[in-house]
Amino acid sequence: MNKKRLFEYLREQEPEKLIELLDRAFDTMNTNQRHDVFGRITIEIPPAHVDGEKLLSDIEQFKKHSLAGYYYAPFDINSKNFSHIPEETDEWFDKIGDYLEDSSKLTDQRDHKLAVQCFKILHGLIDKMEDGDEIVFADEYGTWMITGDEKRFVKSFMTSLSSISNAEDYVAGAIPLIKRDSYESFHNKVYSTALAVATGDQKKLLKTEVKNQKIRVR
Repeated sequence: MNKKRLFEYLREQEPEKLIELLDRAFDTMNTNQRHDVFGRITIEIPPAHVDGEKLLSDIEQFKKHSLAGYYYAPFDINSKNFSHIPEETDEWFDKIGDYLEDSSKLTDQRDHKLAVQCFKILHGLIDKMEDGDEIVFADEYGTWMITGDEKRFVKSFMTSLSSISNAEDYVAGAIPLIKRDSYESFHNKVYSTALAVATGDQKKLLKTEVKNQKIRVR
């Protein structure tokens, strides 16, 4: 294929034809290729309103697919292919990152109840992934593969959880993420974030429970 001639021709085409071509190209690419080609421009896309009910439905479907092994693609690992990441695994981490971002937008919209519902499903899936359930497959994988701003996701979840919960429910939702962060060298500073957005009663009980459970915090 002659690249020069192709692009000379494309420069003469109507936008609709180019969009159609990009649409087909996007569907043909794998997850990493999409990020290589479209990643920078997605940063320029202005925020859009998120339909919370639709998002929750999509996340519930994502959970069903995940638990059914839709993204689980095992292979025989050896010294030559141990670093290979299946496309299904990349896709799962990409999707959950997108869903976490959209759930954070629900927090921005003050749609706290739906935000918490979405976050809890996604965090449950992350727990299963980390526990070794057959969600994704690779020689090594973990939360570091989730796309997006994890600190933003944590703050959004804690903010929405604090807005709709009593002290007991807030602490029950916060403790698992605080424990996970302690295992991950306090990468996301979950405890300090949870304290920062908590009400007085929530903060008091959280400090007590962290002390009682002897959870390492910073």
